[in-house]
Amino acid sequence: MKPPVIDEIRTWQRVRRYAVPAAMVEACAAAREAGDWRAACAAGRIDVAFDLAEVAREHGRVRADRVEADLGVLAPDLLRWHLPRVLGGRTGVATHERFVLSTGNGRFDEHDVVLVVDTPKTVDGSQRLRLTVGPALAGDYPVQDLPPVYWSAVSVDGLAGAYGGSPARLPGFTPDGTRRPFESYATVVDPDDPASRAEVFDRLVADGEMVEAWAMAGVDLDPEARDTYHRAHESERSVLGRLVPLGLDAELARIQDRYGVDRVMIWSAGRRVEMRRREDGTVAARFVGYDPRQVNRVRVVGVVYERPVDLDLLRHGLLRPAELHPLVRRALFPAAPSVARDAVPVADRPPATDAARPDAAPSEAGGLRVEVPVRCGGEWHTLVHGAGRLDPVSHTPEEVAGEELLRALGGRSAGCFAAVQAWRGGDGRLPRALRELRRDVLLRIQHGGAAAMTALLDAGLDPRMGDGRGGTLLHHLRAVGDVSLVRRLLDAGVPVMAGDRRGRTALHVAVGDGGSPEMVRALLAAGADPHAPDGDDLTPLDLAEGKANMYDDEDEHGQAVLRIRDVLTEGTQR
Repeated sequence: MKPPVIDEIRTWQRVRRYAVPAAMVEACAAAREAGDWRAACAAGRIDVAFDLAEVAREHGRVRADRVEADLGVLAPDLLRWHLPRVLGGRTGVATHERFVLSTGNGRFDEHDVVLVVDTPKTVDGSQRLRLTVGPALAGDYPVQDLPPVYWSAVSVDGLAGAYGGSPARLPGFTPDGTRRPFESYATVVDPDDPASRAEVFDRLVADGEMVEAWAMAGVDLDPEARDTYHRAHESERSVLGRLVPLGLDAELARIQDRYGVDRVMIWSAGRRVEMRRREDGTVAARFVGYDPRQVNRVRVVGVVYERPVDLDLLRHGLLRPAELHPLVRRALFPAAPSVARDAVPVADRPPATDAARPDAAPSEAGGLRVEVPVRCGGEWHTLVHGAGRLDPVSHTPEEVAGEELLRALGGRSAGCFAAVQAWRGGDGRLPRALRELRRDVLLRIQHGGAAAMTALLDAGLDPRMGDGRGGTLLHHLRAVGDVSLVRRLLDAGVPVMAGDRRGRTALHVAVGDGGSPEMVRALLAAGADPHAPDGDDLTPLDLAEGKANMYDDEDEHGQAVLRIRDVLTEGTQR
């Protein structure tokens, strides 16, 4: 019997390693302890796009106080930990999503306002979130009300219950936190042990008894699909295997109390499941087809009904309790020790002992691998990464000089020298250890922003590193935001007009993929050409005009796009 498991578990392992860096967690915790929600948001890479005084003037002091109370318990790093991900091998936050954050009780009315968080607009760009205050009953976008247990520092202790367990134990674990073999899962529900219910559910799912599993979870399921288009693409059985409806009755009761609705939607793998709370409190579910009138209905947030990511990672040995977010660890495994997580560079990791083996783990300093084994001329050589360079230390200065002459004459590099060229964006296959190092660096930068890139450069990262798609680190500054890094990279020899495999310069990427007006201005000042065409014959100016035409001048969501167009226009008129 094979136990159910989340999709893309290895991608989720990378999400947990990189997406919420330890430095962010520490800074957010310090800000919360100081009672400074603004500093906590800054540390959590959340842009606050409202003024509390203005909220009070427009909506009244009572409603503003409710918003401020929610800000006081908001843990930006905990929120980021639980946000949905793009997946497909990528670790970024799911794009174009909006979530309501409110700890309030009782029914919302047409005058109530709540915290609203918007996720990024690009998959590989900046991971910054945007926090605003909006109407609780907005009808122009789907309502996704994220329960406080997933973002509030004072509600997170309820996470064990949200995961189908209790403070006594979690599904798949003994009371002391030891993993239970799937064969030892409960076969009957023990009313005094909530975790047994989740274990019986998993057993039924593993046996393919989906309707019975959902019934045991308290949901009457109509397995008949009405959406014939998807019938040939993915069966209802596969969709149901991804979902865990335990606790949905309580969540539907919360939503009904707050919004006055008895029907909500679940969206999973392109399928839609309508959940209905009956008058007696029981829940019924059925697959439904697409109906544009239902797009903006209240939706249950995925983290509520999907398999708990952290539990599956722990069950499969891909995560240790000590590596969980501290607030999550406290809620799930209060006795587990706290250790430094691997999401940021640290200086105290042990060095490798055998760099000559192809499977040897390279040594690290400041979170960077500094000794990398490379096959060269039938032997295992070592490249040393540090001090802003990747050096073939197994070769003499005379051999290095000869290699440089060979390349100048048009010859092809091999072995160590080919690896160095591929690392810096040249053609050729990059050895696995360097591919892993490159991925590690790019993920740290994507999720850690300017602080991560600065720390990596300070620790000796080669600034001329390529990204595997023809781009340079300049191309990734759109995810960073610190314009001072433009000059630092240029001074290190990174060309401002380098193009990736699509012919896009860093300016193309900043304009087209979510960069800031300040970053565009800095690249222009550094000599970037707004008239240079990419592989599709589009210039940065073309991209800016095309994006600006999508917004009205008064559209608040398009202000950055309009400013970028203006910056480029001004730059070409000088």
